[in-house]
Amino acid sequence: MPSNTLYVTKRGSFSFVLGLVASALFRRFEALRLDKKTPPSALFIPNRKSGDGKPTKVRRLRASDASKGFYELLSQLTEVGKGDFGRRFREIANGCERVYVIESEDGSRIVASGTLVLERKFTRNCGTCGHIEDVVVDEGERGRDLGRVIVEALTRAAEACGCYKVILDCNESNVGFYERCGFKRKEVQMAKYFI
Repeated sequence: MPSNTLYVTKRGSFSFVLGLVASALFRRFEALRLDKKTPPSALFIPNRKSGDGKPTKVRRLRASDASKGFYELLSQLTEVGKGDFGRRFREIANGCERVYVIESEDGSRIVASGTLVLERKFTRNCGTCGHIEDVVVDEGERGRDLGRVIVEALTRAAEACGCYKVILDCNESNVGFYERCGFKRKEVQMAKYFI
């Protein structure tokens, strides 16, 4: 009898591990499937304020961007902890988030960033809704149209992923900016913080 109990425990553990592996593989498959609907790893968005008239390159976040001031940029938006960047980067790369960045002209630092989160729903014919999050432009680079450029890139990425809409939450002071980006005020955001 004890060996049978041990066998069930081992089998249960094996089933649990197998379930975890299957779940991880499914999430990766879904991310790859969504990637087929995702635009190329870089987008070129017209910048109305660039002196040379060249479009601005907006690309996906890379693991090497941790050394280009990515955390420092985010700290201009909100509280940031220097957690395990590599682990979080892998989780995001395998998930339903798309982090886009703009580099400085010399490529030495990240000067703007924004995130697109894809929410798969049962409503809207099992549609996908895009959420724009964490839009930030370096204080020294503001006024150069980079905020609008990153928001337009995220919006295009949402459309390319098959989203039926893209939404965002913002401070009252940023409403005018997002209206100029084509967004309209709708409903109310509610929040409950745990930390």
